[in-house]
Amino acid sequence: MTTTEIIECLKSSELFASLTENEIKRLIASLASACKVEEYGAGENVFVQGEKNFNRVYIIEDGQVLMQRSLNIGNRTAMWPLGILHKGGTMGWSSLLYGPHLSTATATCQKPTRVISLEAAALLLLLRKEPVTGFKVMERLAYMLGNRLRTAISTMEAHL
Repeated sequence: MTTTEIIECLKSSELFASLTENEIKRLIASLASACKVEEYGAGENVFVQGEKNFNRVYIIEDGQVLMQRSLNIGNRTAMWPLGILHKGGTMGWSSLLYGPHLSTATATCQKPTRVISLEAAALLLLLRKEPVTGFKVMERLAYMLGNRLRTAISTMEAHL
């Protein structure tokens, strides 16, 4: 992917949608060593729930990813779908809130998928150095989480 393609992808992503093109260019320039493009085939996991030292944020450039979580209910275990993400979708957001930790869900590609992978610690450091950009990104993250919470509640209510 070219730098121009990465910029276009981030501009259309749910996490960075409120940033100007210049803010995204500064972000990419500052994160060059912490940013990489990864490709996955259908059925491959980008990450798995419980993965240790999870510290990346992923933006879907192309493809489709099923987010799901394993739940323990008494002596039973079930996989609960959290949603399907498409181009511009953000995965791994929890590493922006908690730092390196155990991943909270499993991300499985439903078809060939290409993502931009950012090291969360480097992104957080940059957002702290540039507070206006940092506020915009964290505001978008709060909006995303609110939407995902509403979706999860609706899904649970539909199954009760």
